[in-house]
Parts: sequence; structure tokens; C-alpha cells
Amino acid sequence: MTTSTLVIDATDASGQLPRHQYILPARFDVHEVAQFEAAVAGIIVERVLLQINASRVRYLDRAGVDCLIEARLRCIDNGGDLALVTPSLAARVILELTGHHVSLGSADIGSDRQLLEAIA
Repeated sequence: MTTSTLVIDATDASGQLPRHQYILPARFDVHEVAQFEAAVAGIIVERVLLQINASRVRYLDRAGVDCLIEARLRCIDNGGDLALVTPSLAARVILELTGHHVSLGSADIGSDRQLLEAIA
């Protein structure tokens, strides 16, 4: 079982927003949502860029997706943003098939040849 991790960086590439990275566990589901919410609660009330590293994700359920979307909306409301970075193939397929890739700012999902082959 992998655990999630919160990493705090200095600023984003533009040098304007404080940047934080949260590394999701391999299984991000209803049982992991409370831990995620507790870890980012104090961060997303500020103007920050919260990067969600989903490279380890192998399973993602509706509760996990909804939690990420809600966190992104809270970040945007406070002048920041949430970005999904380095999503695993499993995470990208789930987000594409459910139509939530746009909600999480993963605009390049559809152009990935490996993803298209996995869906086909």
C-alpha cells in the first residue's frame, strides 16, 4: 500500500503563486478522500497552485474524482488553481471515460496515443 504525500515548493514557474504538490496513492477512493481533504484544507484557502501528482494511481473512484474537482473549484475561488500532473495511464483513462479530464485541467489527455490505444 502506498501513502499520499504533501510536498511544499517555493513558487510556480511564473514566480507568482506558491506551489504545493500532493502525491496521490495508488488507490484514491472514498477511503482516501478524508486524508486528502485534511492535508490540503489549510492550503486551498490561500492563493496557491496545487499540483496533484497522479503518477502512482491505479484505481480512482467517483468519490476521488469528485473530491479533486471540488478542491480545484475551491482553489479557483481563492485565486489559485489545481492542476493534475503526470497522471498514470489508469488515471487518464478513468478521467477521459468519465469526461472529467477537462474539469481537472488535463487538456492533453486526448492526444496521448497510448491512451487512445488503451480505450480502443
